[in-house]
Order: sequence, then structure tokens, then C-alpha cells
Amino acid sequence: MTLREQADRLGIKPPTKPTLRKYGIDEGEWLTFLAMQDWVCAICKKRHYSWNIDHEHVPGWKKMMPEQRKRYVRGVLCIHCNWKVIHSNLPAWMARNMADYLTAYEARRDA
Repeated sequence: MTLREQADRLGIKPPTKPTLRKYGIDEGEWLTFLAMQDWVCAICKKRHYSWNIDHEHVPGWKKMMPEQRKRYVRGVLCIHCNWKVIHSNLPAWMARNMADYLTAYEARRDA
């Protein structure tokens, strides 16, 4: 079964061609990102029907050619995680510290 057939079976609709072109990727690459994530959001691990192409916000991105923008595409996220979680631009080390902090709190709370 092709990635497109799997997406169709799951009710997942890829972005439009103009949207994909904006980020310098094609439908196959978008589907590959999502398939590598087991067809769920990479952060909340839930299946959604509306997706965002997550990319790093780098200086000059708007003026880059789509082929250059492709380099900064990180993956596919649900709308919530893209806008509320990743959009905060936390560096990975700080996100890990936040996760450790919350994990320690939950352990104390549930003890």
C-alpha cells in the first residue's frame, strides 16, 4: 500500500500543492514525515485531520527560494502543537529542562 493510500484510509488529507511548494517539499515528502511519526502528531502523539508543516523560523526565510526553505522543515504537527508548543521557539535544551521540571512535579504530586 502506498503512503497516499494509507493516508486516504486514515482520512488524512495532504496540503495543497501551493502550500507544499511554499515549504519546498512535495506530497511524498510530507507523507513520509507523517508516516515516520506513525500518522500522529510528533509532539502530542494524537491523530488529527488538520496539520501544519513545522519549520524553523530563520532570518531571511520569507525571501528564500522554496528549495532553500526545505532545509528548515522539521516535520508535520497538529495545529495546536505547532501554534502553542513549538511556536514558542524554545531551544531543545530548555524544552528538556521543562520536561524534567514537570516530570519531577508529577512524581511528587502522584506520590
